[in-house]
Amino acid sequence: MKAASALAFALAIALPATPALAQSAKALVGSWTLVSAGESWGKNPKGRLMLDANGHYSLAITRADLPKFTSNSRVKGTAEENKASVSGSIVHFGRYKVEGKDLILSIEASSFPNWIGTTQTRTFTVNGDDLSYVNPKPSAGGAAATKVVWKRAK
Repeated sequence: MKAASALAFALAIALPATPALAQSAKALVGSWTLVSAGESWGKNPKGRLMLDANGHYSLAITRADLPKFTSNSRVKGTAEENKASVSGSIVHFGRYKVEGKDLILSIEASSFPNWIGTTQTRTFTVNGDDLSYVNPKPSAGGAAATKVVWKRAK
């Protein structure tokens, strides 16, 4: 009888946590529009984060003030145009999973090659239609973590 009571108690403690974790993962599914991503992205950066129910994601962030290429060809940009484009944008995609309040990104491809094949963790919060997380290792380098805020796309 003690074993049955102990099992019932253990299940009572464990079971409520599972739907909460599942709810956190479900709360992320959808399309998100960038609100802010730190000073390096300038004023009014543009971005989209998409997370599907099967664990795939895609993310793109660009500065709003990226200069146009005078050649009108992305492969014929000047050194200055190329530098502005590379330093003013990031794109990556791959698979994601949620463990507790951690969003774990397994990056399959990225415009920043150093991230390809890496796994990155971001602790997140969802509050209604707002998603925020801290990127502990921004692609621009440095030790400063960057807070990134998204709004659910309508």
